Amino acid sequence: MTSTARPALIGRGGGAGAGRGARGGAVMAEGAGRGCLVSYELDAEGRMASVSFQSAAMGALFARFPQALLVHRACAPNGRVLYIFLADGPCLAARGAAGRVVHLAVPRNESAHGLARMCEAFRAFNPAWWRTRVLLVGPDLPEPVALGQAFPAAELRLSAFHVCKHLQEQIHRLGLEHRAEQLLLSTLHSAMCRATESKRREMHRVLSETVPPDLLPRFHAHWLLTDKIWATHGERSCKKSCDYFMELETVTQGLSQVFSAELFLETCIASLAKYYQKCVSESPLDDATEYPEGNSDEEMNQRAEERIVQSLTDICTESAARLCLGELAVVQKSVQLIGTSADAVNVQILEDAHKVTQEGLGHCTCHFNQAFQLPCRHIQAVLNSEGKTLQPEMLGRRWQKGCDIIQGVRDSADHLLEDLESPWDESRDKFLAVSSLTAEVSRLLACCSTEEFELRCSTLRALADSWIGPYMQVKL
Repeated sequence: MTSTARPALIGRGGGAGAGRGARGGAVMAEGAGRGCLVSYELDAEGRMASVSFQSAAMGALFARFPQALLVHRACAPNGRVLYIFLADGPCLAARGAAGRVVHLAVPRNESAHGLARMCEAFRAFNPAWWRTRVLLVGPDLPEPVALGQAFPAAELRLSAFHVCKHLQEQIHRLGLEHRAEQLLLSTLHSAMCRATESKRREMHRVLSETVPPDLLPRFHAHWLLTDKIWATHGERSCKKSCDYFMELETVTQGLSQVFSAELFLETCIASLAKYYQKCVSESPLDDATEYPEGNSDEEMNQRAEERIVQSLTDICTESAARLCLGELAVVQKSVQLIGTSADAVNVQILEDAHKVTQEGLGHCTCHFNQAFQLPCRHIQAVLNSEGKTLQPEMLGRRWQKGCDIIQGVRDSADHLLEDLESPWDESRDKFLAVSSLTAEVSRLLACCSTEEFELRCSTLRALADSWIGPYMQVKL
């Protein structure tokens, strides 16, 4: 399997193959700023068949706001489809035209496998993907199950933005006289800007009275009465709601037009990157103005946590980042008591106190750090309180992004993560307990003198005999 960067896409370096039976890889692209990521697959003729793109700014935004993702699907005349991933939620204020975009992707096809491959690239770029709790999609998504499986902790919902676009398109297709059409559109606009139950019921009533009965089913008017679709949207003020819809319309339309104008994916992704960068640079708002620096404890803690999340994304493997982000979540939700001594920091997080070494902050007395060699909740609490970021020496080599490790160690790490994430099972729990005890006994036997070895072996033999009978009787 080869890794090739097409000349039309400015990039450097090569990456691992993009999948079985396909040539492809991942490169660090320079066309839209430093640290941009591109993952792609090539077809039999050596041209791009699929591509995923993410700038450093996109990755930083998602790491900061991973809870809700809006996925927009844009079709080009040549049959290709662009997927635009945008950060969503009431915590994001107006960010300008492209300020919500966190990922761009063109799958090889829209089969369940094609969309799953697209999501694999997204997850590889974003270790915080598992923190996504809501996926907002349009009604035209061909394989919603594929996205649901890629984000198992997230709830799949229709987005208010896509519902409103759908209703608007259906109204235009009716070909009503100007006055009737304007009544429907103005009522819809009112419901968009004030998504209260009364406004949505009013829109539902006007639709029922204006649209011919045989055409009404295509409107799916019941979506207006589905509270879950509008739950997040209803938390915005009238102005913020109008800005929200206008921003999404602007960025999705702009990216769709650029996408449709290009014949080849190589030039298409470069044009999309340039358009995104242009929109961001022209935006009147950026992080510095939208989230001004402050001196309150809450603001300082938020900025410290953001730096920790970003450093996790930068230096950890996906598995390590997921484990450490889980520990950070405990820090965010818990009361911490931190005291210092000459050579250690004493940290207590609603539990027994543990010691973190002052030098390097790489070691803690808790089981998580000792067993996994990863920054635990106590180390991250110290990093948070001191406004520091994660450093590579704070985690074991097997967890560091880009480090070459032997396959056995990699498999061990994968099995460890699998055990941690799997549901509780009594037989599996017993198996893990026995395996752990066996490993510990083996370690103790290997580290003792000959006399101690003989003594411990005889003790184990006596224990075994008392449980299962004399040795000769159970000889295998």
